[in-house]
Formats: sequence, structure tokens, C-alpha cells
Amino acid sequence: MSLKLVALLALALLLTCLALLNFSLGFLLGVTLVPPAAAVRPGGNRLPLAVLLVLTTPGVTLFLAVLVERELLEAPAGLGEAWQRYLGALGQGLLQEHLHGAHLSPLLALGAYPCWLLLWNVLFWK
Repeated sequence: MSLKLVALLALALLLTCLALLNFSLGFLLGVTLVPPAAAVRPGGNRLPLAVLLVLTTPGVTLFLAVLVERELLEAPAGLGEAWQRYLGALGQGLLQEHLHGAHLSPLLALGAYPCWLLLWNVLFWK
């Protein structure tokens, strides 16, 4: 349980710092990351929690956001077009980081994925 505490503290710190830089992004990531992080526990039935962790990673969340955005525009995208738009959004983040010095995307990745790895360790702890 102490590993879960460390993961939740790191996630809270990440979301707090992110909310100071970009409140809407911090709020959306908080809504998608905190409930599965709080639900993860060692032992018990692991499969539903593992599926929940996979579905709420930032990469899958971005892909689902691309699908929902196209659906709200009433121009549904197939999986191929959604994948191309997803890769375009990732490329746009890298381009902004390179050209404009917007370091938010790399810092977010450096903070979010270690928290996720800690939660995977909590889930499959023996």
C-alpha cells in the first residue's frame, strides 16, 4: 500500500503543477487518471482494473478524444482516419516543443507514465 501512496502522491503533484500551467488539461487528465488510480489495489480480481488502466492512459485518452471530437462534429471518422489524426496531434505537440519551446508535452509524459508504471506494480504485486 505504500507503493500506491507514492504513486498517488506523484500523480497529485503532477496534476497540481499541470493545473498551474494549463488548468483545462490538468482537469481533464485529473478526471481520467484519478478514479482508476484510486481503484487499483493489490490482489483481488485484476483483469477489470488492468483493462481500466489501459483505457485511461493518456495515449488512449487522446485517441478516444479524437474519435469523440469527430463524432461531435457529425463527421464520424473511421479507425484509420482517427489514427492519422492521433499521430498528427502527437506530431503537433512535438513540433510546438521544438519550435516554440513549449515543454509541457514532454514534461507531462515524464510525469504521467512513471505514475502509471507504479500503479501497474501495485496491481500485479504478489
